[in-house]
Amino acid sequence: MPIDSLATQQRLTTFILQQFQEHCTSNNIKKLVGDASARQYFRYVDRSGASHILVAYPDPFDPKCFTYKQIYDLLLEIELPVPKLICMDGTLGIVLQEDLGDQSVLRILLDATKDERQLILFKAIEHIVTLQKTGPKALKPEYKALRSTLDEKKLRQELDFFRRHFLDCYRQIKVNKENLLNKELSKLTFQLSRYSPLLCHRDYHVRNLMSENDQIYILDFQDTRWGPPLYDLVSLLKDSIELDTEEILEYQNYYLNHTAWKSNLPTPITQDFDRQFHLTCIQRLLKALGTYGYQINIRGNPVYRQYIPKTMQRVLSSLRTLQEFPLIQSMIEQELNL
Repeated sequence: MPIDSLATQQRLTTFILQQFQEHCTSNNIKKLVGDASARQYFRYVDRSGASHILVAYPDPFDPKCFTYKQIYDLLLEIELPVPKLICMDGTLGIVLQEDLGDQSVLRILLDATKDERQLILFKAIEHIVTLQKTGPKALKPEYKALRSTLDEKKLRQELDFFRRHFLDCYRQIKVNKENLLNKELSKLTFQLSRYSPLLCHRDYHVRNLMSENDQIYILDFQDTRWGPPLYDLVSLLKDSIELDTEEILEYQNYYLNHTAWKSNLPTPITQDFDRQFHLTCIQRLLKALGTYGYQINIRGNPVYRQYIPKTMQRVLSSLRTLQEFPLIQSMIEQELNL
């Protein structure tokens, strides 16, 4: 059982003994490939043969103000499918939840026909619309998401993360025009902050969606907060999959056809839709490159290296469409040897 630390192994052993009255061994627990967070994921099979997912957090947490539980309750209330939360121990920093298997939407899409892909992504888009339309009504005063926003400051922090961990540390690129780069990054975040924020998952890509019994389940939702209106749509269509322009347009239209209720927003969702989509794409994917650089260079996790070339190609497509960020565009082109 390759667990990152003895302390984590001890926490898991204690939790399993308390909840299942059995011992944790290498035969009944397996470490899973996690996301880019500090959380660790394990599949545990109890003596009856039932399978569960254990999530070990890096630190203890208070169940009374646990963000994961808050958003879990919110999503259940608005009838969005999530894996069942079975129990949790804040002192040990462990959550036990339903095991939905290994059928991520990403895996399914690899072999899906266009029609099959369309059915899946339409469902995923409907989930976005439900969260944006109904989610705010389910927010309670004590929920952290009510007060958390991907605002101009936070969006810029993410771009500075990209600069530090991708440009400086990972690629060791010396920027000759510091002032121009700062202006372009500031312009990008300012333009995005002009649009009326909506509730967003914040990491809504196909690796965080699972398929079970013709239903699309949502994972890793604990960072849900207010953010740019198209943030989740961009994450879904641009973060981890390759779609041609015509197909992306179909999904954009499907989203727009389900968002008539947004006409009363201070900034209507249809205003500058294409430009808004590309601005969001640039920010989101530059932030992703920063995460990949951090994982490779700081965390020593080379698996993220495989995602970099296509992520750069997708962000370059939006940069070339807008033609508003020439320095960032030239840097990405140089990285791709174009």
